[in-house]
Amino acid sequence: FQSVSGTAAPFFSIAGVWFVVFGISLVFTCLCCCCCRREPYGYSRTCYAISLVLLILFTIAAIAGCAVLYTGQGKFIGITSDTLDYVVSQADVTAESLKNVSGYLAAAKSIGVDSIFLPPDMRGKLDGLVAKANSSGNTLSSRTQDNRKKIKDGLNSV
Repeated sequence: FQSVSGTAAPFFSIAGVWFVVFGISLVFTCLCCCCCRREPYGYSRTCYAISLVLLILFTIAAIAGCAVLYTGQGKFIGITSDTLDYVVSQADVTAESLKNVSGYLAAAKSIGVDSIFLPPDMRGKLDGLVAKANSSGNTLSSRTQDNRKKIKDGLNSV
């Protein structure tokens, strides 16, 4: 939210100054039009008044639209960041579970019942499973962090 407000603050300041100057000039124009009598040229006063009223209404609508867009963008980025944090935490839990499974498999190699241990070929298979589980957990963790960084950078640029 801070990056959005920091990026948009100068433009909102310029827009605010423009609207104040526009409002003052609008009031001045209305006073000159209504109070000073001149010869009519072109359109009727009613047409000018309607144009002025529509201009004011559309300006107010633009201000309201900017405010809605600004608050909506802040909410969108907040919700997206929360969702990203949740997904990353779930991936971390999954990676930790894979590492735990590899630890359990490594411990299972040394288990023996009545001095009977697993045959060497089963130990080799368990070693392969342990290596794959560790590799999968490490790959998941590293890719999750890389993707998290890319998504955060994308959100910050938005």
